Amino acid sequence: MRRVVVALGNFDGVHVGHRAVMSRAVEEARSREARSVAAIFDPHPRAVLRPGEEPKLLTTPEVREGLLLGCGVDEVRKIRFDRDLSRKSPGEFVLDVLVGELDAGVVVVGENFRFGHKAAGDFDDLRRHMCETGGEAFAVPILALGEDVSSSRIRALISDGALCEAAKLLGRPYSLRGEVVLGDRRGHTIGFPTANLLPDPRVLVPALGVYAGYVMGGIERYPACTNVGVAPTFDRRERKVEAHLLDYDGDLYGKTVDVSFVERLRPEKRFSGIEELKAQISHDVEEARRLLVRAERRGS
Repeated sequence: MRRVVVALGNFDGVHVGHRAVMSRAVEEARSREARSVAAIFDPHPRAVLRPGEEPKLLTTPEVREGLLLGCGVDEVRKIRFDRDLSRKSPGEFVLDVLVGELDAGVVVVGENFRFGHKAAGDFDDLRRHMCETGGEAFAVPILALGEDVSSSRIRALISDGALCEAAKLLGRPYSLRGEVVLGDRRGHTIGFPTANLLPDPRVLVPALGVYAGYVMGGIERYPACTNVGVAPTFDRRERKVEAHLLDYDGDLYGKTVDVSFVERLRPEKRFSGIEELKAQISHDVEEARRLLVRAERRGS
């Protein structure tokens, strides 16, 4: 008997529904003394089938791998998605990829999973083809707070600035990972220095606005007030992610950090001048501080 349990899907965001799939896969593997593997498609199928129309990612493959391993699976494997793979029938996919490449004896998916050429296969097809090879398949309902959970729904919430709602479906605050790069130094000039993040261009950036959240570098976590915007007061047109770390006086240049977004404080706006801008930033910083303290108390 093949001794690998495969959790199969895109798993972009590793949201609470995906975590339910991982949990079932780990449970099945332990009961069989088998190995659990999360198998993800890379790149996103739409990037191959309809280039230019692929959605922005919630997690890069590297971040996704870390989150999946954190769910308890033994290994993460990437299934290279290309034109040849897209042409495989459901039966061919099971035989060639799941059994042939991954040695799957058990496959666990979300209940809405589809696969094979033109997404012709559903869970019933997966279960039938796995049974034909002597294996099994299980479908897991993807629900949270009484509603279906999907990466598309989470993308829409983040694009609208609804980070609290997105966090409920993700099971954690949304975050961006990137290198801290040199900015225009304007934050230092007005008394609010920022860490300027260069996120992966494939990943979704939240709606323009000011957010309370955190900056995480290694094992350290710093409360932050983060602006996502184009600085209309200064007529800058390039969108940037600029995090002001509260009560921190260090240097993060060149380091890779994660910037998380707990709650949106306000949309971005144009100010009459530097003094009005400084007054608003002072207010934003104190509001971010209060909100994060409340959030910490609720979580304790």
